Amino acid sequence: MPEKKPDYKLFDKNTRSIVFGYQQNAIQRMLDFDYVCRREKPSVACIVNPTREGMHKCFWGTQEVMIPMYRTLKEATKKHKDADVVVNFASFRSAYETTMEALETKTIRTVRSYP
Repeated sequence: MPEKKPDYKLFDKNTRSIVFGYQQNAIQRMLDFDYVCRREKPSVACIVNPTREGMHKCFWGTQEVMIPMYRTLKEATKKHKDADVVVNFASFRSAYETTMEALETKTIRTVRSYP
């Protein structure tokens, strides 16, 4: 009997993420892992930082790259329709609301929350 393939993959080589919360070390580690795995482009599409917008400078291998930051998840998902995952670093006080907002967004298919 042929092996049945799963109907749904949480992540694949084309997964792009929105990181909710300005966790600089985690973002850089994600980019380092992507680079070592020889992804064609970084998995981090953008960052949601409710206190600041602009650009975040980090590294893709030895090259500096700029990742956009937005104040709201709504703005981030509107501008990065290829992002299908939210990596949620929201505080315990707001993690539920952030997760629910992400799950109600049509382009997001997976949410990973960190305490």
